[in-house]
Parts: sequence; C-alpha cells; structure tokens
Amino acid sequence: MIRIFNVLALLLMVAAQVPATAAVAQVAVKNPPATIDARELKAGMKGYGLTVVRGTKVERFEVEIIGVLHYALPRQDLILIRCAGLNIEHSGIVAGMSGSPIFVVDPTKGDLLAGALSYGFPFNKDPIAGVTPIADMLPEFDRKLLPPPINQKFTTVKKVAGLDPASAVRMPDGSEMRPVAIPLVVSGFHPDAFAALKGELQGIGFDHVHMATGGAAPSSSSKGARKPSPPYEPGSAISLALARGDMSISGIGTITWVRGDQFIAFGHPFKSLGQVHLPVGGADIQWILSSLSSSFKMGNALDDIGILDIDRLPAVAGRVGIRAQMIPFRVTVKHKELKTTDVWNVEATDQPSFFPLVASMIIGNAARVAAPVAESVGVELKLKMFVDGHGVVETRDVFSGLSGMQGVGEMGAVVGNYAKAITFNGFERLRVGSVEAEIVVSETRNLAFMEFVRAAAEEVEVGQPIPIKVGLMIPNVEPPLTVVNLTLPALPAYLAGSQVTVQIGSEKAMGPEFPEPNNVDALLHFLRAQPSRSRLAAVVAMPEPTLMLRGARLTGLPMGVRDELAGHQVSVRTGKDTVRVAQDTPWVINGSATLKLRVKP
Repeated sequence: MIRIFNVLALLLMVAAQVPATAAVAQVAVKNPPATIDARELKAGMKGYGLTVVRGTKVERFEVEIIGVLHYALPRQDLILIRCAGLNIEHSGIVAGMSGSPIFVVDPTKGDLLAGALSYGFPFNKDPIAGVTPIADMLPEFDRKLLPPPINQKFTTVKKVAGLDPASAVRMPDGSEMRPVAIPLVVSGFHPDAFAALKGELQGIGFDHVHMATGGAAPSSSSKGARKPSPPYEPGSAISLALARGDMSISGIGTITWVRGDQFIAFGHPFKSLGQVHLPVGGADIQWILSSLSSSFKMGNALDDIGILDIDRLPAVAGRVGIRAQMIPFRVTVKHKELKTTDVWNVEATDQPSFFPLVASMIIGNAARVAAPVAESVGVELKLKMFVDGHGVVETRDVFSGLSGMQGVGEMGAVVGNYAKAITFNGFERLRVGSVEAEIVVSETRNLAFMEFVRAAAEEVEVGQPIPIKVGLMIPNVEPPLTVVNLTLPALPAYLAGSQVTVQIGSEKAMGPEFPEPNNVDALLHFLRAQPSRSRLAAVVAMPEPTLMLRGARLTGLPMGVRDELAGHQVSVRTGKDTVRVAQDTPWVINGSATLKLRVKP
C-alpha cells in the first residue's frame, strides 16, 4: 500500500464538456408547468403521479394529499401523500421513484404540479411518501454554473466523502423520513468483486446496490453499444453512470420536469455535491423488487441524453445534448498458465468523489475475473495514468498474498490510492485523461521469504564495495532456496572507525525519503518514484542521529540549532542520501534482516 502524503483536497465538481457525438432524445415538454403552492394544499385533495414500472413507458398512480409538514427541511416544506395503483399498495414507495412528478387535479384549474415524490419511511406498512414542493425545485433551472473552486486540503478523504469509519452503522427504525434511495445497478463484476464493491458503495450512502445480467442494455445493431434513450418527459426513468462499458455502475431515478434542454429530477440531492458533472441517460426498468425494508427498481442504463450539473437539497438539475467527459480505461489481462488475453474497455466518471473507488474496482475486477483459482494467485501490474498537462504517472508492482485473492485486493487498493493522490492533490484540479493497465495473472503465489543474509566479512573498509548474499526461500519451487547477490557502493570516508547497520528487505518498506510535496510536480514525482514490492534492497543506516523538518533531512547543523530542533530528531537515517543498492526480483519480498558491520579505521 503506497504512502500518500497529507495532500487530500476539496471535491471539485466540474470538468470540460464536449458536444454530443450521437443523437439525443428530444424534449417532450417545453411549456412551464401550472403549479400549486404547498400552502394551498388541503387534506383529501386527489391527484396522480407519473413513473415507470416496466420498460420505458410512463404510467400513472393515484395520489391523495395527507397534509403539509412546514419547514421539515431548511426553509422547505414537505408534502405528505398516500399513493395507490401500479401495485404500490404491495411494494410501498419504491427506490428509483425519486423525482416522480406529483399533480393535484383542480376542478377549475386542471392538473397542477405540486412537486416531486422524494422522501419515504423504511419498513412502512402504508405507501406514504414525502413530496418536495415544486416551488423549491424550479429555481435550480436557473442556477448559475460556477468555475471550479480553488483546491483545498483536508485531513482525510474519508471525512470529505462521508466515509469516516468511526461512524456507527445503524438500521433504520422506520420512524425517520429519509430521501427515497437511488438504486445502483452493477454489471460485469465477479461476485467476489461485487461483494467488495457493494460494501464500499453502501459505505457512501447507496443503500440498494444489486447485480444485473446487463446493467447497460445492448443495442441490437451494435454489439456492446447501449440502446438509445426514448424521448424523455416528466416521469421518465433516468440513469446516472459512474462507470459504463464492459463494466457498468448506474443509479436510477425519475425526471420531475423539463424546460427546453434542461430537466430537474429527484426532489432531493444525489450526494449533495453541489455542482457536478455526471452522464445522464434513460433507463429500461425490468422489475420492481418488493421488500419489507424498501422496494427498489431494477433496470438497465440506456444511451446518454445529457449531463447532470446541479446536485443540491431541493433537486438535481441537468442539460441534454451534451456528452459528459468520462475517463477511458483499457485493461489488458494476461493469464500466464492458460495463455489467454482479455481486454476490458470501461469509461469511469471523473467526479472526484467517485473516481478513486471506481478506478480500484475496475482494475481489481478485471484481474479477479481472469483468475479461476482463488487459492494461490500472483499478480503483476503495469499502470499508466495519463494526467492532462502533466504527462504520465507510471508504476509497476507485484502482488501476492498468503491467502486467496489477497494480492488482487491489494492491487485494487494501490490503484485507488494513486487515483486519490492525483484527484485530491491539494494544489490544483488535475484530470486523468485516460488509464491503461496491463495485468499478468499467475496461479502461483510469487512470494519469497528471507532465509539469511551474509556479508563477505564482518569488517569492511571505506572506499570498497560491500558484497552481500541474500537467501530467499521460494515456496513450491525446486530448489526452494535462491541466493541473490547485492553489492553496496563504497562507504564514505567519515564512517571509518565506526559501526554501521545494513538493513535488507523490500525497498517498498525502505524507499527514499521525500519532503512534503509543495506543488503538483513534486507530488507526481513522488508517485512515479514508488518502488515495487518485488525490489530487494540493502540500505546503510547512518550511525549519527539526524534531524527532519517538514519531511526533509537536515544535516551538518551547528550544535545550537540541533538543540533547538531536538524534538524533530530521528535516530536512524534511511533517506535518499544513504548508501543503498536495489535489485528487481520476480517475487514479493517478505521479511527483513539487519547486518552489523565494523568499518576499519
């Protein structure tokens, strides 16, 4: 697991936009709606709602006004309704209905739009829902889009993204009204990888995450291409894609109203991210799964119709005719024993709050699918992240584990950490233009355990190189013992007459020290310099205590300055100025050792 400095930053919400390259659905409703204010509603008033329960057809369900909860949310009322029809009496309020427009039928004025179905009660025995008044949603049509804010640093990304592990997991007791969930449909993932993904996504608030045989409905005319979205209108099902292609992660909701090339939906926030940049497409609903806790829609994502711009408390809002800019992944997986090669093409959202998690799952899932035997797996990774305007961040690493798919899990975490360090760099908004990965999977644990270390003599001379033999035990290999020869460079003259300690092990644990990055280039240099777990190193730890300030070693300081900085003292130096040697091996190095050597006067 790579060490990432404290360089995490505020989630930025906007990326460049490109014109749509394919035809998009046409707006079905252009006129402003006839509305009714929440304060004018009376208990017993009747009306209807619009949603999709099968396919893409918008259908009606019946509504009765129960009352209005004044200021239930900040400066916002909430309308209470009872629903009937479309089997809602059995299923209850369904996750994926968020945004379903609710109309009240007035004998003289006709159908009046009251708001969007948006809130519900878990474990509720009656189909009772909360409705966000339309008067609070319509201003999102005209909200000004701002340029990206200046990047800011945060302590941990988990707190930024709502992933604080200290927060307790608590089952709802049914008395709390909460936003109707946005169900996520996941496809193309191995069941084991899906289980891990489900836990991560639920950790950031996606209650309903389910696996589908086809999370992106294929077109009959083009293999792998998604079906075009039908003309959208109030009540149409829409999908928000976090990933699409050979692997797909899409959320499902409902459009409330449209105006020209704009739409509003949900009646509650998606993730309260403010200004966002997410692809929006239609959705083909396959089934509604009824549940005692909360029923949810199951469906397939259709082709893009536009992007989501706004994610705020009253509603989400977006535009059609624009393609969201996604990050293309090309992952090539080679199986050493089976001699097979698979290529995965996936597009991931560049939304900072989701990109690191999605990146780690794409890479990890590709390797997991390629490994039919989970008991002993070794993985080699070559990763390239092309950062717009800053070249390529490239790394190579080797992974293995003492049990099952541990190495695959570690690999996914490393990819996520690279993506996180670039995204939350704390200096400027960086965008990953594309990602390429080559993975070689083997059915053998590529582990090496350190058996012994030996120097040619216990006493060495300055100015002379130091040969060291390292014995590595390789399981399931004949002969099991392999000897690696390392040669340390000559020691400097000032060490004459002293005793030095040589540390031997994986260079991953003894990598060169870097000061705290103070700009983007320094951070990217740190990422590019990360050594592999398979790199065997020998490092001379200097006997003299040294000082560290803001991540940098201070040497040759006057005594008075040393006394003032005594609180920063570090007793052993293994930094970039130390004497060291490293050599690549085919194995993940386990264990470490030390040698005590006397230096002749």
